[in-house]
Amino acid sequence: MRQDDFFETVDHGQYKSKGLNHQLIDGIRRGVAGSIRDEDVAYALIYLLVDDLPMDPDHEGLLDNAETGAVIRCFKAVLWRLGIEFDLPFHDKWGYSSFRIDNKNGFNTSLTTVFAPVREALEQRERMHFSGGFRGLRGGLRNLIFAATQKPEIVWRDVAAGTIEITKNKQYCLLYDRPVDASGLMWGQLAEWWRLQDGNYALPREGLQRTLRNRLAASLNEPEELMLNTYWQLCVSRGFADAPALLPQVYLHYDLLTHNQRMDRAEGQVLARQRMDFLLLASGGRRYVLELDGKQHYSRENGQAAPELYADMVREDRRIRLQGYEVYRFGGAEFVNKQEVRAMLREFFAELLSA
Repeated sequence: MRQDDFFETVDHGQYKSKGLNHQLIDGIRRGVAGSIRDEDVAYALIYLLVDDLPMDPDHEGLLDNAETGAVIRCFKAVLWRLGIEFDLPFHDKWGYSSFRIDNKNGFNTSLTTVFAPVREALEQRERMHFSGGFRGLRGGLRNLIFAATQKPEIVWRDVAAGTIEITKNKQYCLLYDRPVDASGLMWGQLAEWWRLQDGNYALPREGLQRTLRNRLAASLNEPEELMLNTYWQLCVSRGFADAPALLPQVYLHYDLLTHNQRMDRAEGQVLARQRMDFLLLASGGRRYVLELDGKQHYSRENGQAAPELYADMVREDRRIRLQGYEVYRFGGAEFVNKQEVRAMLREFFAELLSA
């Protein structure tokens, strides 16, 4: 469920406008809104309140005071059904303004902080109860570590629940820790997750998308950034939000040791391909891996051909294909002429999205 789902088009005769769908909000509050999952509703209501509540005197928000109050009552009812105890310290938009004034020198009143306990409770609930959707190597697909510019240090916070924590270099990578359902991971979902990261909640839509693209691009070399930009522009031309997100530098395996440290140990060699160049999670449980192969994939530093490197690469391809991934490889020689590359990539992605 998305924030826009809470609004409906109102016909005033001479003009039309968008307004809060009171019937839907009331139905959700009373628990008679059909098959909509309360977990999905809770997330969507958080996004709605973050966009609506005034962060400065010039911010009018999306709703009037009474409508904000109705949304908050609905939110509390949903949390009660989910068994999540949370005392929101205000009841409407005016109450939030007073809350900020009363706590300006004490409690952090940013909405990221206010809703943090609810988000943690929802994520914990999903870790315990999630079923269906994408399947990872073991259990539900989650803990997507991507856009890494430096290798993170990872520990298991809860082995039984599959919960990890990044204890070092967290600032150099992104962690999407929500389960991904069978509809895939779309740009719109990733952007809403990005909005709730520190410093992003007040950004307008264009600024939010721009900072997300820049952060993803920061982890890429020139050919990889060309691929990301080409796909991004194609998605913008098609509506953006409903297109599958292209995640760069995604960890497939994790080894706390470096390559040289692992190779020096008798009990095991380094895990092949710890990171995927790109991962795209499309609808229907389809998982596409995109790899850009430079000469280091098939030759040594002196330029000498290395058949064993190529054998390792195709062996790993076979292994992850059996795990449900589809692998598409691009040769470095294809990325010489940028104009030709863009045309080739647009054609490739258009066919991939229509598959």
